[in-house]
Amino acid sequence: MPKPLKLITVVLTCLAMFGCMTMQPLSADSAQLRGMLKHGDHVEVVTANGQQIEFAVDSVDDSSFQGGGHRVAFSDVRSISRKQIAVGKTTLLVLGIVAAGAAAASGGGGSGGGGGY
Repeated sequence: MPKPLKLITVVLTCLAMFGCMTMQPLSADSAQLRGMLKHGDHVEVVTANGQQIEFAVDSVDDSSFQGGGHRVAFSDVRSISRKQIAVGKTTLLVLGIVAAGAAAASGGGGSGGGGGY
């Protein structure tokens, strides 16, 4: 496979992985959230007063979680979702990109010869 084509395939594969993110709703129960949230999770939170906040979790303690300059008490969470990679969609998209790259690298098939009638 030519070097520029390899680079394009790698870049498109990386973009596909970031493009196939989905938001997974989580339980707003304090005890469950304490066990589910971890450093690095990207969350969207709607608080009891209706404020919508999106940030990456830096730390979790017994009563709250914080990140991006926000501190949210578990008791103040009305709804929360965590961003995750959609594994099925991402796998299919990456396989499609790799197959397209392989087809392009092989010249796309064809007979290559001209008949001389």
